[in-house]
Amino acid sequence: MYACFAAATRARWRPVLAFGLVGALGVLAPTAARLTADPPNPAHAKKAGEGLPSGIITAEMWKQAPTTPLQAGEIDRLISQELTRSKITPAPLTTDEQFMRRVWLDLTGQLPMPADIDEFLKDRNADKRAKMIDRLLESEPFIRHWARYWREVIASRVTDNFARISAPQFERWMAEQIRANKKWSEITRTLLLANGPMRFDGKEPNGPAFFLGSRRGADASTERAAETSRVFLGIQIQCAQCHDHPSDVWKRQQFHEFTAYFARLRDRPIFEEKRLVGFQLTSVPFGEYQMPSKDDPKRKSAVQPRFLDGKAPSRGLADTPRRTSLVDSIVSKDNPWFAAAYVNRMWGEFMGQSFYQPVDDMGPQKEAVFPTVMTRLAGSFRGSDYDTKALLRAILNSETYQRQIRPGESLDQHLMFASVYPTRLRADALWQSLTGALGSLNAGPGGFGGKKGFGPGGFGGFEGQFKQEFNFDPSTRPEEVEGSVAQALMMMNNKAINQKIKATGTNLLARILATHSDNDEAVKAVYLRALARRPTERELTRCREHIRTVGNRAEAFEDILWALLNSAEFQTKR
Repeated sequence: MYACFAAATRARWRPVLAFGLVGALGVLAPTAARLTADPPNPAHAKKAGEGLPSGIITAEMWKQAPTTPLQAGEIDRLISQELTRSKITPAPLTTDEQFMRRVWLDLTGQLPMPADIDEFLKDRNADKRAKMIDRLLESEPFIRHWARYWREVIASRVTDNFARISAPQFERWMAEQIRANKKWSEITRTLLLANGPMRFDGKEPNGPAFFLGSRRGADASTERAAETSRVFLGIQIQCAQCHDHPSDVWKRQQFHEFTAYFARLRDRPIFEEKRLVGFQLTSVPFGEYQMPSKDDPKRKSAVQPRFLDGKAPSRGLADTPRRTSLVDSIVSKDNPWFAAAYVNRMWGEFMGQSFYQPVDDMGPQKEAVFPTVMTRLAGSFRGSDYDTKALLRAILNSETYQRQIRPGESLDQHLMFASVYPTRLRADALWQSLTGALGSLNAGPGGFGGKKGFGPGGFGGFEGQFKQEFNFDPSTRPEEVEGSVAQALMMMNNKAINQKIKATGTNLLARILATHSDNDEAVKAVYLRALARRPTERELTRCREHIRTVGNRAEAFEDILWALLNSAEFQTKR
């Protein structure tokens, strides 16, 4: 039924589109909980809670984990041992086309061009996948994509709309750090020791100030503490702000002692010509954090800083030495959570599911899937002095990452890394895929109903509106990220998108039809552009039938392209 409704939203509706092509190619329903049209395969996963090989990682396990570099095939051997014990059969490896689409989306947020795919398929070298990974890790799109990722991790939970204006400055700064291959510990140190202006107008750009400066006001210290713990330690310590943590070891006193590290950092408004243009992060030489009483919030008592491991800095330190002490404790090789938080997040991004879920809710009392694998990866990351590319390269070159997708029987079912879990594309990657398939989508100031707005990337017009509609917090559990009716309608019936789908003028589809007189070759070209793969024989047959039925070549191909853009495959990372 929904396919019929979806097809009817097109300006030129035909019953054959609703009952034939759309049904065959699988239009994505607006609240599609399942992110793939493939059927569940019980042989590749167990029901939630049924013999899940997980457990609590003790301090001794973290300590004993080897810190030597990961050897070739080591990740796969560790995963294979766990799967064998659990009697789970892993999914087969991806085809070259599947691998290309996945690794390009993961590393650059873009689809590979048909020429890139053809060149890769012709390459007979056994190490061509490793070479492709190396090439993408050194590319400018990789730098931009991951700078945007970290901007969204930080900005997604900022409640101050004024502060969001400064997010692009952070993104540009983050891109510089990635380009210079800075260690994760170096990036963390710079962010947590930031001072100076956080301006909205781009003057005196100070990207590092965004992390701390975007949390302001009366609750600035508690918000800074909560986000520092969440992002850099993977621990949701804010749950202990009002009472002892209900499901972990953290006590209320510990949260407020952690917050005390930020007691001497202030944010002050910057006015120019009676206009607010930003905020200044300023260190003050005095003042202690005041912890509110549990029984009477109006009663407060001064609290001295203390790290989560119980160690405290010297008393009376000024702001910068105090925060330096915090950073030293966070990035210390004796603190396993810093390395674990990054490893868990990256593994979750690439595999669709992480060792701890959600990616930012770890802790001493939380269970991890395959603890031995988790501790080994985190150990090697610590041993590399937090070399991010070395970690990414090890994960991406593993057969574990390069396996095909296999959905479970329920959305919250963990596949235990026997296959990759399909996830929705983030807003920016979906936009890049859309413009890659259609060309530039410059729709004027509004593009959708004539309204102007700014999306997560700071873009106005249709691009900003699109990204705002499809944006979601990167730290969200994959199964909790569902589509909406508004998203479906924007993809199916947006004027700017439908205009670019038409096989007229200089549009991409028109150029494809002009250079491919053979319909089969034209269908293959459309599939390569939209899905980064060639059609299956079944899909090719259905497309031939549709072209014959419609009778108008241009209109039939417009229908095919429209259906592909609205498919689950186009809108997910698989």
